[in-house]
Amino acid sequence: MTVIARLYVIRHGETEWNRARIIQGQADSKLNDLGETQAATTGEALKAIQFDKAFTSDLSRASKTAEIILQHHPDVVLVKDRALRERFMGKLQGTKGPANKSEPSLEPEEAMLGRSVGWYDREIVPYVSSLADNPDGRTRNILVTSHGWLISSFLKSMIATGVFECAEDLLGSTPKIPNASLSVVEYSMVGSGSDSERRIRATVVKYGDASHLQGTQILRDNADMDALRS
Repeated sequence: MTVIARLYVIRHGETEWNRARIIQGQADSKLNDLGETQAATTGEALKAIQFDKAFTSDLSRASKTAEIILQHHPDVVLVKDRALRERFMGKLQGTKGPANKSEPSLEPEEAMLGRSVGWYDREIVPYVSSLADNPDGRTRNILVTSHGWLISSFLKSMIATGVFECAEDLLGSTPKIPNASLSVVEYSMVGSGSDSERRIRATVVKYGDASHLQGTQILRDNADMDALRS
């Protein structure tokens, strides 16, 4: 089984609003000092990876995280995309929970999932598919920086629908996506012979992994999600 690509999905580093438990949504809060340290630590952990493509939410906390990581990869072009933004929390942005789950200005979670899957189908599927007959055999690597709720919603949906495979013990009972955590999807060619006998298998091999952040403070919860659970 040949690994043809890996998708590295990273949540942005910490912001002051994360620390203060303020609902962010699409409000453009910036990384705090710890968030920049987390991004730098993540970049150091990934500096040996040869990235071929890089995408980020256009919100500054995500794009700054990507820029810090890519300091080790100056030739990689970073593409900013609104589709990778966090869920729009409407009038709740800038407030603290508990919050009204029926607030009409909230973006439906299904809409957030739809734009993330649409982005994936537009940017990632064609690229990975083009590698099926890659003559040089080199594994391609894709960096994506986004937001906790979007990443969680996207990965859980792709696993539930069978697009991604994932071992049950990797998720656990209540999987989290901490700040600057890393999730990895690995793409492998399976089968041999004609095109009809081969397919690309996508497997989640890391989910919300923060082991590279040992020695730094880590917030494992998400104020936006928690506000609506209260």
